[in-house]
Amino acid sequence: MKLIIAFSFYFLANSIVAQQCSTGQIAYYSSCLLFIKTPLEFNTANSICTGFSGSLVSIHNAIDNRNVTSYVQHYTNGAFWVGAKTISQDVTNPTNWYWTDGTKFNYQNYQSFQPISQGSTSCMQVLPGTGKWSTAACSGTVLPFICELPSLIAQTCPSHCPSGYTWFAETDFCYKNFVQQSNFNDARSVCQADGGELTSIHSQNENDFLVQLSKTGLIVSDDGWVDQVWIGFIFVNQKWQWTDGTNTTYVNWGDGEPNKMQTEWWAVLNADAHQGSNTEASKWNNVGQIDERAFVCKRAALH
Repeated sequence: MKLIIAFSFYFLANSIVAQQCSTGQIAYYSSCLLFIKTPLEFNTANSICTGFSGSLVSIHNAIDNRNVTSYVQHYTNGAFWVGAKTISQDVTNPTNWYWTDGTKFNYQNYQSFQPISQGSTSCMQVLPGTGKWSTAACSGTVLPFICELPSLIAQTCPSHCPSGYTWFAETDFCYKNFVQQSNFNDARSVCQADGGELTSIHSQNENDFLVQLSKTGLIVSDDGWVDQVWIGFIFVNQKWQWTDGTNTTYVNWGDGEPNKMQTEWWAVLNADAHQGSNTEASKWNNVGQIDERAFVCKRAALH
């Protein structure tokens, strides 16, 4: 009798989970998976998922890996994109990788002789037959992909963030990239009027998340130092500090930065690479009171 009851409960629970996902999708924890057969470059694929209010799928243990690959085997035997990316050439260091959904890169299942650097950026592909991972060039490589999307029930729940903001699970904060020419003071005023502050940054993961949130994907010309993104780091009372009052627990200055400290007392994030200074990509630079192309506001999540 206990076995019958347990089986009945299992069947009912899985039926309820299945009903949370649209036709063609499968349940994945509290989310849904959708396989898209059209081969696309990594960033384009993730943009498609973002358009569905999701992201490329993340994988955090062997069970996840088995479930995801088993699902894909119904559609293809070829490699597909998952949401892991690095902007470092040191691909063997797990801390240099991140998932596009903001979760921790805490599991890997590489095939032999992997991972291999693909240059300034590398992305992750998986073979469904073996479940093994290998790196691929983010640009120029086109693959099908899996989106991890909110379930139908989750879509009716209150959001973590106000409209236009993106939630980052690791910090439990909301962020919004404003694309408008502004100097530091004007950018900060917009953030404060919107209930937040210019963003502070306290880890490599948060930094990488903000790069993804604010970058254009274009290579900036050598003199394009007004094509950067304001953050809330300023030099006051002979020290660098965050405008939101949080402690300085992490810095990510570019080579030779900060410099010109007589006049350049404000910090920006180089979300895009510069033609002659690729090492500056994702790093910080100090500048004067000039107009930059964008700024990121940060505010508390809604709970």
